[in-house]
Amino acid sequence: MTDESRLSLVAVIGACLVLGPVACSGESPADGDGTGETGDGDGDPGDGDGDPGDGDGDGDPGDGDGDPGDGDGDPGDGDGDSDCGPIGEPPPLGPIVMVAPADAAMLPQLVLDAEPNTTFMFADGTYDLSGGNLLHVTTPGLRFVGASHDRDAVVLDADYGIGEIFLVAASNTTIAHMTVQRAYWHPIHVTGGAAANTENTLIYDVAVIDPGQQAIKINASGQGFYSDNGTVACSSVTMTDAGRSQVENCYTGGIDAHSAWGWEVRDNYFEGFWCGAGLSEHAVHFWVTGRDTVVERNTIVDCARGIGFGLGQNGNGKQRVYDDDPCPGADYLGHVDGIIRNNMIFAGREQLFASQSGFDAGVSLEQACGAVVAHNSVVSLQPPFVSMEYRFANTSATIVNNLTTHAIVMRDGGQASLAGNLVDQGLDQLVDGPGGDLHLSEGATAIDAGDPSGLDWAATDFDNQARDAAPDVGADERR
Repeated sequence: MTDESRLSLVAVIGACLVLGPVACSGESPADGDGTGETGDGDGDPGDGDGDPGDGDGDGDPGDGDGDPGDGDGDPGDGDGDSDCGPIGEPPPLGPIVMVAPADAAMLPQLVLDAEPNTTFMFADGTYDLSGGNLLHVTTPGLRFVGASHDRDAVVLDADYGIGEIFLVAASNTTIAHMTVQRAYWHPIHVTGGAAANTENTLIYDVAVIDPGQQAIKINASGQGFYSDNGTVACSSVTMTDAGRSQVENCYTGGIDAHSAWGWEVRDNYFEGFWCGAGLSEHAVHFWVTGRDTVVERNTIVDCARGIGFGLGQNGNGKQRVYDDDPCPGADYLGHVDGIIRNNMIFAGREQLFASQSGFDAGVSLEQACGAVVAHNSVVSLQPPFVSMEYRFANTSATIVNNLTTHAIVMRDGGQASLAGNLVDQGLDQLVDGPGGDLHLSEGATAIDAGDPSGLDWAATDFDNQARDAAPDVGADERR
């Protein structure tokens, strides 16, 4: 085997094929998504809506160094201890491509040439993608998996030299057990395809670090096809102090999803999305008429905004139209239905509070029809703008059994049914409020104080333990 053809394609059924030399694709390294769009690939302006009092963003995250509580797999940190074992074996009839760090320059062409249902198994090491092109996924069923199942051991590093690392435009794509970091725009970008929707993307046990813009971008293609029914699970999405210095105009956030239907975001850790000036997007944000999103059992630390369904009265001027007209009479919908449950959202870093916007909101509903916010804990060591807000006339929400240190606020005609929430609570309710452990302390007044209707939305808690007939308020059911 020559130095130019190091990769072997091994079919599990027994055949072994040796790949010849390959060249990088002809896409411009700077264009990010190959669609002719600029910025983040959707042409949208910044994420603020310009309203007074919203805060406009700064802050500083944690260090993302793998210490306990930062998404490293320790119990109780929200990074996937619930249902987060190693990903399953590759499909038995699909080919397997074994890759090593020395093969980094060959990867873009290998991905473009791959057969459907190919699995790329990545050996440990750092893959330098800074001088090459993105991995453009246009073939269905491709899987990109760290072979050792240690996400810290397989690092795909763009060093801000290319716009994106993964551009996913085909269904049934899996990215698992690896780190992707320092893309100029988005380390992972999922978009609709050229001729069909992109379905069933799985991002699993992935560390996404220091994006130049959003860490995980999800949107429609230029041809009008959507990105639906995906999952982000058991992953860590963080912005470090060093990464923040690379962000321009505070155009950053964790997950930013436009017009996406049926996504699940669970058991993840988010930290550090804020800026010195301007308001960053949320750690988890689904808007532009997203639908049926489930956001559960996530830990969010020191982000200017935690979880958002919708943004602004009219979004970015675009919307998705659903044939069944789920909210009759609404002129614009930021989000339809969906649930935000069992999340722990914490703000404690002095630099975040000293920034221009400080901590803006833990949960924000804006033109969110049918949203449910149940059994979340939102704790801030200094006053935020709000702990939670529901806003604008097309918002009709159920907000039940949430534990917050500050207010839940109605704004601009938002409508909600509220039950069992405990607001303006002290840190004595918590095991270690100053340290960010938001489990309930012994004797907390939140114990057994919830409205029983909360069980309809959150029968288990942050640790995936069953709630009893008298549910506790907040994300934790104390045992």
